[in-house]
Parts: sequence; C-alpha cells; structure tokens
Amino acid sequence: MNSPGFTWADYAVMLAYFGGMMLIALRAGRRRGTADEYFLGHRDIPWYAIGLSIVATLISSLTYISEPGEVFLSGFTNILGKLIAIVLETGFVLFLFIPFLMRFRFTSAYEYLGHRFNSSARRTGVIFFAIQTVAWMGFVILAMARTMSEATGLELGMFVWVIGIGTTAYTMIGGYRGVVWTDVAQFFLMLGGALGCLAFVGWQTGSTPADWVRTGMEVHAARQGAPWVSLDPFARTSIATFALTMFVWHACIHLGNQMTVQRYFSTTDLPMARRSFLLAVAGNLCINGVLVLVGLAILHQDVHFGSVRELEQEKKADMIFPRFIVTHLPAGLAGGVLTAVLAAAMSTISSGFHSLATVVTVERGGDSPGRRMSLAAGVTLASGFISTMLAFGIDFLAKDRNIIEMMPRSFNCFTAPLGGMFLVGMFIPRVGGRAVTIGAFVSLAAAISVSYGKEIAGLERNISFTLVMPVSLAVMVAVSAGVSLVFPERGANTAGLTWLSMDKTPDIDPALLSQSGGRP
Repeated sequence: MNSPGFTWADYAVMLAYFGGMMLIALRAGRRRGTADEYFLGHRDIPWYAIGLSIVATLISSLTYISEPGEVFLSGFTNILGKLIAIVLETGFVLFLFIPFLMRFRFTSAYEYLGHRFNSSARRTGVIFFAIQTVAWMGFVILAMARTMSEATGLELGMFVWVIGIGTTAYTMIGGYRGVVWTDVAQFFLMLGGALGCLAFVGWQTGSTPADWVRTGMEVHAARQGAPWVSLDPFARTSIATFALTMFVWHACIHLGNQMTVQRYFSTTDLPMARRSFLLAVAGNLCINGVLVLVGLAILHQDVHFGSVRELEQEKKADMIFPRFIVTHLPAGLAGGVLTAVLAAAMSTISSGFHSLATVVTVERGGDSPGRRMSLAAGVTLASGFISTMLAFGIDFLAKDRNIIEMMPRSFNCFTAPLGGMFLVGMFIPRVGGRAVTIGAFVSLAAAISVSYGKEIAGLERNISFTLVMPVSLAVMVAVSAGVSLVFPERGANTAGLTWLSMDKTPDIDPALLSQSGGRP
C-alpha cells in the first residue's frame, strides 16, 4: 500500500541520511591505517560514544518496529519484563562481567575461551558466533526491507539489496571507529523518529502521554492480559518468563557476544568501560520507554477515531508501527520516521559485520597487517552477501509469523550456549575444554528442541518462546559440570582465568594483560 504522504520529501530525507552515514565513514576511514585502529579504534574512543553505540547496536529494527506493536496488542507485559531484567542484569554486568573481561587486552572475546579451555572450545565459540551473526543480520535486513516496501509500495527485494549492500560498504570504509560514530548518530535518529510520532499523535488528537496510558489500561483491562506468573510452559508469555528470557539474553550478550564485548575492549580502562555500560542502560531505558509510548499513542489514536484494529491478529505485531507510518504520518515526517527505523537496522548490521570480520581476522589473519586488513574486508563482503541472501530465505519461510517470537527460535538459539561457555569458564574452575564444548552442543540441541518441539516431537503446540534461552542456559551449565565430574580433565592451569583466581597472573602473553582491570 502506498502512503498518501510518502513523497519526494520523504525520499530526500532518507537520501540525506545515507549521505551523512557515508561522510562519517569516510572521515573515520582516514585513520584506519593500522589493524588496531581498524578493529578497536586504538582503544581510545570516548566512553559516551561507546555507550550510545551499544544501545544502537542492540536495539535493532526488529525491536524498533515490533515493540510498539507488542504494546498495542499485549499492553505492558514486555516493558515490565524488560525493566525487571535490566535491574537484575545491571549488577552482574557492572560488578562481575566487565571487571573480569577488562583484565585482558583481547581483540576477540573468543581468545578467552582458547586460554581458559582449549582450541576446540575457541573454535566452537567462533563458529557459533558466526552463524548467529549472519542469521541475526538476515532478520534485521528483512525487517527493514518489509517496512520500506510497505511504506513505498516498491519491491521488497530491491530494499533487501540496498540495505545489505549499503551497510556493507560504509562498514568497510569506516572501520570500527566509523561503526561507533555512525551508531551515535543513529541513536539520536531513532530517538528523534519515535518522539516525532508522539508529537504528531498528541497534536492530532489533542492528547498527552497520560491519556495514552489511560487508554491502554482501559483497552487491555477488557482483555485477558498476560499473567505475572504462569506454570504452563505452553502459555505464550507471562511477565516473569519474559523477564527471565530478557535477563538471560542481556547477560549472555554482554559476556559472550563480540558485538558488545568489543565495545568494552575499545575503551581506555575499566572505569570508562563501566561508564559506557551505565550510559547504555540509561539509553536502553529511554528508547524502550519512548517506543512503549508510541504503541500506546497508536492505540489511543485508533480509539479516538473509532478504528481499533483487530487485536486478535497477533502474528502481525511487527507490522502495526510500519502501517501507522504509512497511513497516518504526513509527508516529510513519514520519511523521517522511516529513516529512524533504517538507522536502527543499519547500526546493528554494521556492528555485526565488523565484529564478525574482527573475530575471523584474529583467528586466520596471521601477523601481516596487510593480510589482516584484506581478510577483514573480504569477511565483511562475504557476511553482507550471506546475510542478504538469508533475508530472502527468511521472508519465504516466515511470511505470517511474528518476528518477536521467531528471534529466540532462530539465531538466538546460539545465545545461551555462547554466553554459557563464558559463564562456565568464569565460575566453574573444574570444567575443562572437552566438557564445555560438549555442553555447548547439547545446549544448542536443547534450544532447538524447545523451539520446535511441535515439529520434532509431535507436540500439540510449541513451548513458549520465552523459555528457549533459559532452558538452553540451564542445560549448558548442568551438562558442562556433569561431564567434568564423570570425565575430569587434569593439567589445565586456570590461574587468573576464573573469577575466584583473579588475584593471580594468568599464564598468557603479558601483552594480552591489562593494567586497568581487576576486582571491583
């Protein structure tokens, strides 16, 4: 459906955005002469830029376009769960994860797995991260392309190629510094786009956020909302289970995912890494809070004009916000909000491509700076192409499914095994390389089994998507610990490589040790 307000002004806004991102990348690319600059920005990027970059990276277009729709359909379930998860997560990341990781001057997070366990565990971490990343980016590209196609009436395939190729290009040109500073710009675009929607609804309906909240409570009070706690594993969601899955996701992403860990490695020291995390928490709360208001504002507008959508069409939660942009926003503003959605997508995609290039280069790049830079460029190109092709495949397989529910049932099946490898390495000293590798693969199998129990085991319906990652993480820890008891591995030196031995110096290259890390 073509938006009545989507005109040359909207296209001009988006073209200006593309031009601005390319200018930032070109300017940053002037400094990418060394591998350390290209992969970590010489570890001297300001903490506030890192903090905003983390927010822009983790709030992809998947979240940006589907959060308002989930609020429209389900009320406050998601945001309450997220708030609980963020409160729990903050202490773990701030006082456990970041101080531990900042003791090392690694470029790739998976170097830790090699030192703590063995080369097999390290390869497993790299492979899991690579698969997760290209699949995640495929979802992000598709979500953005669907939104653009809905708004303009143009072919979805064209937008898949434009988004994939465009993001790949500026990622290669700007290097890590370019990725971070484009993320900063994209954070403010995301915030501005959502605020623009709120201002428009407020002006059009003569209402305030208090009115939107009141309408949301009235509408959802008439429906059977999600309970605080549910013992039914097949129930779609409850506030408790959504909080649990978001806590596991945040904890694993901040510990075992290169896209996030690379941000902390690129700060100057531990205090700066902590500041960047706290800013990321504040920015995350800010963006999510505004997106919740967008969902409530859209609901209020529908009630105000007597055109409430069919709420039972739950599978289309990810299209409610895009259709609001298409059918309600005037010329210029529609392009601006779509640019914000585009920014949400491209910030995540560029971070994913660059992080994957960094990891593969550390594994296979050798010592030659020229070879390392060439390999990084090649990996960025390859990951861009594969993710773009995956976007077409995902669209074919998932035309009528809710993206929010598909995330933990697809690429996030790797999240708990990856994060679990780091958790086991930090907190269970007796676990060796064989046990943690077996645990990771069994954990992945558990995630897939929970995700597709209906298709695999013939269950009447699938277990709730909110249980995929918690169950997978529990299996990861239990199997790793169990295997280590049955088949103990001796001879490994874990001094300095676990939380309880942080006061000792690990037996690794001194150049890989930081002087600024340590216990809080």
